[in-house]
Amino acid sequence: MNGKVICFAVCLTVVFTERSFKVDWNGNRFLKDGRPYQYASAGMHYFRIPREYWKDRVYTAKSAGLTTIQTYTIWNLHEPSPGEFNFEGNLDVVGFIKLVHSYNMTVILRVGPFIDAEVTFGGLPPWLLSIPGMKVRSRNTDYMTAVSKWLDKLLPMVRPLLYANGGPIIMVQFENEYGSYACDRDYLNHTYSLFRSRLGGDEVVYFTTDNPLTVKCGSLPTEEVLTTIDFGVNTDPEYPMYNFNFLRDFQPRGPLVNSEFYTGWLDYWGTEHSKRDTAPLVAQYQVLLEMGASVNFYMWHGGTSWGLMSGAEMSYYRPNPTSYDYDAPVRECGDIHAEKYWGIRKVTEKFFGSSGLPAPNNTAKLGGIDVSMTQVASLHDQISPNSFLGKSKYPRSFEEFGVYEGMIAYQFEVNGSDEGYLGLLGVHDRAYVALDSGEYFQVRRNDNRNVRVHDIGQTVTIFVENQGYLSFGPYMFETEYEYKGIANVTQGISILEGCSHYIINVTHPLERSSGPGEMKLPGVFKGEFTLSKSEILDTYIDTTGWGKGFLSINDNLLGRYWPDAGPQYTLLIPKLWLKEGKNSVTAVELWKPGTHFKLVDSPKLDGSVNNKA
Repeated sequence: MNGKVICFAVCLTVVFTERSFKVDWNGNRFLKDGRPYQYASAGMHYFRIPREYWKDRVYTAKSAGLTTIQTYTIWNLHEPSPGEFNFEGNLDVVGFIKLVHSYNMTVILRVGPFIDAEVTFGGLPPWLLSIPGMKVRSRNTDYMTAVSKWLDKLLPMVRPLLYANGGPIIMVQFENEYGSYACDRDYLNHTYSLFRSRLGGDEVVYFTTDNPLTVKCGSLPTEEVLTTIDFGVNTDPEYPMYNFNFLRDFQPRGPLVNSEFYTGWLDYWGTEHSKRDTAPLVAQYQVLLEMGASVNFYMWHGGTSWGLMSGAEMSYYRPNPTSYDYDAPVRECGDIHAEKYWGIRKVTEKFFGSSGLPAPNNTAKLGGIDVSMTQVASLHDQISPNSFLGKSKYPRSFEEFGVYEGMIAYQFEVNGSDEGYLGLLGVHDRAYVALDSGEYFQVRRNDNRNVRVHDIGQTVTIFVENQGYLSFGPYMFETEYEYKGIANVTQGISILEGCSHYIINVTHPLERSSGPGEMKLPGVFKGEFTLSKSEILDTYIDTTGWGKGFLSINDNLLGRYWPDAGPQYTLLIPKLWLKEGKNSVTAVELWKPGTHFKLVDSPKLDGSVNNKA
């Protein structure tokens, strides 16, 4: 018998859907892989969160059912000096984006390069100010050259992570709230072209964000760019549509997006801590979703402006504190604000379904430890040949020496007299004046005042503090307005000449090595405390009883403290910066030293305030 082999050919048709994220202009919606898409996004900044805590913070958003993480990139931390880049540790933006992707969430990347975000110089690198004729956020040739080099570094790193390329990035923002500063569409077009040439034209949705009233100057009249707006909470249910009507006057079609729906608000030293009620926030969130709008919560988690990151704003100069808690649904330390978290989660579940994930647990905190402090040096001890920057007829700015944070000491030799007037002009941002006689006083920015002194002596030493560059406001365009230092010093009617300049290290201040002597202010103070392994927990350090300064734990600069002004009295210490055994505390106190700090298990961000400090 001859066997026959009968072959059946089974044709399997596999349909591969191309990954895509686009704007459906006719339908006023987004399309993700061809299907309608609406997002609810959590705003958080990778650079304000210790890398070891990224996973926890992203989980808080995932558990609440949110679909997306929105973050800025921060140029000035990534490129602290021209051509020197840092993408390590907390600055590993690619690692952060990949982590979000692992949670099956999408990413909105706000590149800027200007971002505001209450960071110093709005995220622009202050070394731009050292370039003669610089005009930021304009078609200034030197500015655009620097921007191009930055984007040449960053954008090729993130291009593989675009949604169309298999990654999570669905939208990329260029510039930020530009309409609040200028109305130069040639500049916006040029900036947009820099992004398209590096990321491609159709592989991602490009967008701008502006205040509704300034949107016509902040975006481009083209359907190549999605225009979005930002606004906060109002009890009037018509308020969202009132704002979106300004958008529709400019861009009649496309999805509605609130790119910064404010869950709280920012703080300033010397003003009360900002808080926002939950009920109107949640109610307006539901209204937005019912309209079909996409929403980003600014902030979902604020985090901390570590070190000298925080900036300032200008109606008059108002610096921001170290904490960026923002009264957000997830607190600075990562604990949930239960009322806001659950209110938002319940509304989100109505529209996007349940995440099926448990809410995150708040973590235990360390408290109840006193840390006695002893003065070990004065900042006068740092005035030495090793810290000498140069001598000139009149004071020079920080930027002329390539110094963009911290402090510089300006020193003059004078003809002593029993008494007289000493005047400081153009102080940016705060000066601490020390005389041979021991007299010590401070002059705030724009005080420009004469101080009567009883004994000027032979040496006038002026410690000038950079409290942060402007992060918002029209004066950012007048770059000469933002130079740090002092313009002139007068003795009576004469301008002092012969100024020596010394850099002052506030991050790792030197201890006195020359033996005992008079301990002057500003001072360096040291203390220690001991922990067992089980005591290594997140904690806060309470600065009540001190004046103003810089605080470090185990050589990690936490940031600025200023209980004399308030409202922030405690600084967060992540357990990552603590260790078993001895731990060191270093304070550079500029005005009014206390005797001890205390580790406490809860924050104090809403303390009493003094706007005259």
